[in-house]
Amino acid sequence: MSQRGSSVNEVCPFQGIRYDAAVAGDLSSLLCPPYDIITPELQRELYLRDPHNMVRIEHPLPLDDQYSERERYRTAATTFQQWMRQGILFRDPVPALYVHDHSFEYLGERHVRRGVVGAVRLRSWYEGVYPHELTGAKAKQDRLELMRECGATFSYPLGLYEDREGLIAQLLDAAVDTVVPLEVSEPVQHHRLWTIRDQQLLVRLQQAFTSEPIYIADGHHRYETGLSYQAERRGTERYDSAGDYTFDYIPMTLTAFGDRGLFISPVYRVLSGLQLPDTSTIEKRLSDYFCMDYVPVEKALVRSAPAGEKALMGVVGLREGWVAELRPRPGVDIGAEVPGEHSREYRSFNVSVLNHVIMRHVLEVNPDGEGVAYSPDLESVVHSVQLGEAQMAFLLAPADPFLVKKIADQHERMPRKSTYFYPKPPTGLVAYSLD
Repeated sequence: MSQRGSSVNEVCPFQGIRYDAAVAGDLSSLLCPPYDIITPELQRELYLRDPHNMVRIEHPLPLDDQYSERERYRTAATTFQQWMRQGILFRDPVPALYVHDHSFEYLGERHVRRGVVGAVRLRSWYEGVYPHELTGAKAKQDRLELMRECGATFSYPLGLYEDREGLIAQLLDAAVDTVVPLEVSEPVQHHRLWTIRDQQLLVRLQQAFTSEPIYIADGHHRYETGLSYQAERRGTERYDSAGDYTFDYIPMTLTAFGDRGLFISPVYRVLSGLQLPDTSTIEKRLSDYFCMDYVPVEKALVRSAPAGEKALMGVVGLREGWVAELRPRPGVDIGAEVPGEHSREYRSFNVSVLNHVIMRHVLEVNPDGEGVAYSPDLESVVHSVQLGEAQMAFLLAPADPFLVKKIADQHERMPRKSTYFYPKPPTGLVAYSLD
């Protein structure tokens, strides 16, 4: 790694842990999503897909009905150690940066998002690394236990950088030009992974990243877990305070804000099991802040955005078969209803308005409480209301990536589940040792 005490961002090569396809088999059956989007059904499916699927480490099933959570992490560690001994996984002999082209479909079109996987020095928030969203505590404890038991991390944050002059993009193009990539095809996604070991290119890339602030797009809890784990390891006497250790870094997939494959999917809100006012009261209260137009549900489902032009959001559940589009009422400063000291960007952001104005004032519910669920799946959200499984749903337009940056630059955090950067990078292409 590099020397401690630097005041700039450090993105370093590392010895990645990867599958050996000659031993493990076809990688297309070995990758899994990060644990936080693995449903119980998908978890079982991945177990059956291949005995070496990464889900057995990333998110293992309990051994029996009497299991303790701690045993799950120990099982993951045992599996990880066995796979390393058996050569199913191996550690690269020399440090490298890994360029990942992630090909996927979004809104019916094919796109490619480029990321570079490197080890980023852990720093306190706003010391070159910026959060953009609030997080919960449960996920942090889960990942911390896995890191403790395995001494490694298998899924990691997605970070964004600006690259105004395009230098990093040029260097990455040059880096992949002479290296044969590893190619992995999944049912609807494709991956190309280049292992970059050229020392001159690595040095130039590291230098280019020193002046780039990094914004956490996804995986805030993973970053904060990395800080907690670092503090734990630093708290033991065996580590020299002036030394430089692998646990002082966290792996990240880093993508440029201007990358053509960078997409934010909306995260819709679904309400169920709540004591809500009757629909006439809700409509009357909403009319104090918004102009409302009703659009047939079928129309909302087929167009590119669920809410029409200049609408902050659509609401399902007020009138059967219709989506109510909410537009700011002329002369009403909705942002003024958002409590606390916040920027104009935060106050006008649709999720802020939903949480602080609609949820709390109109519906009188806790936006982060029981009965509020989140989903990026538009059709399932709408159908859950139509089938009577949910009371209401709020259809939000996606945030612009540069809005994320503007809010983060002002040391503010968007509400929880404001963004869903689609798709999430897979788990299993390259892991990071903490020892």
